[in-house]
Amino acid sequence: MVKLLELIVRRADWTHAEFVKYHSTNHLEVVDRVPEFRNRVRQYIQTPLFVDTAELASIKGLPISSTADAIIEVWWDSADDIRRAFEEPRYLEIVRPDEFVFADVAGSWGLMLRDAVIMERSGFAGQIKLFFFIKKENGLSRPEFLGRWRDVRESRLMQTQAFRNFVGRLVQNEIDAESDESVPGSREFDLVLELWFDSVREVAQFAASTDVIDAITGTGADYSDRDQTLIYLGQERPESAQWLRRSQNTNPGRD
Repeated sequence: MVKLLELIVRRADWTHAEFVKYHSTNHLEVVDRVPEFRNRVRQYIQTPLFVDTAELASIKGLPISSTADAIIEVWWDSADDIRRAFEEPRYLEIVRPDEFVFADVAGSWGLMLRDAVIMERSGFAGQIKLFFFIKKENGLSRPEFLGRWRDVRESRLMQTQAFRNFVGRLVQNEIDAESDESVPGSREFDLVLELWFDSVREVAQFAASTDVIDAITGTGADYSDRDQTLIYLGQERPESAQWLRRSQNTNPGRD
């Protein structure tokens, strides 16, 4: 499967709270009216992002961005399925106009990825997610970049006490070869990391470790263009995944 990861920005005249409420309720009701689009989706997750500086004040050492309001992750069977879904006439007629109701569509963007769980602690159920969008250093090929990253991940990041104490799951998302052609507004990133925690407090403790920060974004990270790294923090909504399963089971429509 391939994953479409999109950063959604709210409309300028909406508050973050208004955006999150509409995105997680009204918009899903609209999508549900178009089963020929919805039924191509294999898995769906919404993660509203923390945008209040007061909520983020305890996290030192990480420049967490507040330029987006939610990240959605949508899994599909193939890149062709993504193209066909977004070309569905009723998606264009019904769902697309609703996106303009609550979102700054021009300011939102996405990436097509292939994901892999690198580490998961037994029984972990945390929902706090720290995203790192990483661009490779100029002059490196993508295989060279990924090779250097894997070395740092295995020998440095995952060996730190902070990683062992606080990270419950590590997911690595590599850019799909077809991403630039398939995702409108796609940006030039080469890797997206997802680190999962039990709480924002644990994120703050994790970020306090200089060993961790140096491995991912610091002077020792010779695989990446550190100035281009984007970092977001959010809390996953498991009910969004439940919505898709329930909707597809009770209203199968046309596949």
